[in-house]
Amino acid sequence: MNDIGIHLALFFAIGFAIVLSSALFAERDDAKMWKSVPKRLIVFFGGCALLAAIVLVIEHTVARV
Repeated sequence: MNDIGIHLALFFAIGFAIVLSSALFAERDDAKMWKSVPKRLIVFFGGCALLAAIVLVIEHTVARV
Protein backbone atom coordinates (compact mmCIF):
# COMPACT_ATOMS: atom_id res chain seq x y z
CA MET A 1 0.00 0.00 0.00
CA ASN A 2 2.99 2.31 -0.14
CA ASP A 3 2.42 3.23 -3.76
CA ILE A 4 -1.36 3.69 -3.79
CA GLY A 5 -1.12 6.47 -6.39
CA ILE A 6 0.80 4.27 -8.80
CA HIS A 7 -1.60 1.38 -8.26
CA LEU A 8 -4.64 3.60 -8.88
CA ALA A 9 -3.07 5.08 -12.02
CA LEU A 10 -2.31 1.60 -13.36
CA PHE A 11 -5.84 0.45 -12.49
CA PHE A 12 -7.37 3.38 -14.37
CA ALA A 13 -5.07 2.83 -17.36
CA ILE A 14 -5.94 -0.87 -17.58
CA GLY A 15 -9.63 -0.09 -16.97
CA PHE A 16 -9.59 2.43 -19.80
CA ALA A 17 -7.99 -0.15 -22.11
CA ILE A 18 -10.64 -2.74 -21.18
CA VAL A 19 -13.50 -0.31 -21.73
CA LEU A 20 -12.05 1.00 -24.97
CA SER A 21 -11.56 -2.47 -26.42
CA SER A 22 -15.11 -3.49 -25.51
CA ALA A 23 -16.45 -0.27 -27.06
CA LEU A 24 -14.47 -0.94 -30.24
CA PHE A 25 -16.11 -4.33 -30.64
CA ALA A 26 -19.60 -3.13 -29.66
CA GLU A 27 -19.95 -0.12 -31.98
CA ARG A 28 -19.47 -0.06 -35.73
CA ASP A 29 -19.27 3.74 -36.03
CA ASP A 30 -16.24 5.46 -34.49
CA ALA A 31 -18.21 8.57 -33.53
CA LYS A 32 -20.76 6.49 -31.60
CA MET A 33 -17.95 4.51 -30.04
CA TRP A 34 -16.18 7.60 -28.68
CA LYS A 35 -19.49 8.99 -27.37
CA SER A 36 -20.19 5.75 -25.49
CA VAL A 37 -16.78 5.53 -23.79
CA PRO A 38 -17.45 7.97 -20.88
CA LYS A 39 -20.68 6.19 -19.91
CA ARG A 40 -18.97 2.82 -20.18
CA LEU A 41 -16.11 4.08 -17.98
CA ILE A 42 -18.55 5.25 -15.30
CA VAL A 43 -20.37 1.91 -15.35
CA PHE A 44 -17.11 -0.07 -15.26
CA PHE A 45 -15.52 1.86 -12.39
CA GLY A 46 -18.84 2.03 -10.53
CA GLY A 47 -19.16 -1.74 -10.81
CA CYS A 48 -15.60 -2.20 -9.58
CA ALA A 49 -16.27 0.12 -6.62
CA LEU A 50 -19.46 -1.77 -5.78
CA LEU A 51 -17.65 -5.09 -5.95
CA ALA A 52 -14.86 -3.77 -3.70
CA ALA A 53 -17.43 -2.51 -1.18
CA ILE A 54 -19.21 -5.87 -1.12
CA VAL A 55 -15.93 -7.73 -0.63
CA LEU A 56 -14.94 -5.39 2.22
CA VAL A 57 -18.31 -5.86 3.95
CA ILE A 58 -18.06 -9.65 3.63
CA GLU A 59 -14.47 -9.59 4.84
CA HIS A 60 -15.42 -7.46 7.83
CA THR A 61 -18.37 -9.72 8.64
CA VAL A 62 -16.44 -12.98 8.36
CA ALA A 63 -13.41 -11.61 10.21
CA ARG A 64 -15.61 -10.79 13.22
CA VAL A 65 -16.87 -14.36 13.58
